[in-house]
Amino acid sequence: MKEILRSFVIVGMVLTGLACCNLLKPEFVSAREVRIMENSLKETVKDITRDANTPEEKLEKIFYFVRDQIVFDFLENSLMSAEEVLAVGRGSCMHKAVLLAEMAKEAGIPVRLHFMWVSKEALRDLLHPLSYFFWASPFLHTYPEVKLNGRWVPMEATFDRELHEILLKKNLNFARYPERKDISIQFSKSGVTGAQQLTAVEGRDPFYADDLTPLKEMIESLPKFKKKLHPWALRRSSGWLNQKVRKP
Repeated sequence: MKEILRSFVIVGMVLTGLACCNLLKPEFVSAREVRIMENSLKETVKDITRDANTPEEKLEKIFYFVRDQIVFDFLENSLMSAEEVLAVGRGSCMHKAVLLAEMAKEAGIPVRLHFMWVSKEALRDLLHPLSYFFWASPFLHTYPEVKLNGRWVPMEATFDRELHEILLKKNLNFARYPERKDISIQFSKSGVTGAQQLTAVEGRDPFYADDLTPLKEMIESLPKFKKKLHPWALRRSSGWLNQKVRKP
């Protein structure tokens, strides 16, 4: 009972802070900025695949670009377009999945978004402790699947190389578990499996979509107080990740 009361008190304090600080103001991107970013995406794909001849070679270059040039971070807006993600240069699973998918399409490679339910353990040590306490479990995780040599394979680029190595060094997140430490984030024509996929919840079937509509529907279905809390939790976690986890 004390724990329940404590949770309500914390939620009340957080929501009050949000109201006072106006942290829920939505981001705005003008139509002109979107057009500029669209051109940037096309030019980026053209540039990084310039010396690639086969779909596999093109995809490898796109994969490494999204993996390392788009740094893993928590953003308040979970439903950004690929062009917006490219412009910001940061993002978590859904941001990087959308960008890689659009870049693959631009290169003529078939792609789809794979949605799966994972435990909040997938974000352990990455979220601020208070954010982790309130985080939904299970929650939707997404990554792109691409069609290579006639079959669909996962192509997850969620963790950038720097963060992956930091987590290994500090024994955080997936590296807490000896059986997960050897997970590879190197490109392979047979696919790349992310650490988040190893926390899949049994009994919840995965599904596919062409965009982030399933995620949007999940967010819209959240209780009102959780929808208000969500942007704050992401902002707080971004600071935690970059100040507490990434730094030596």
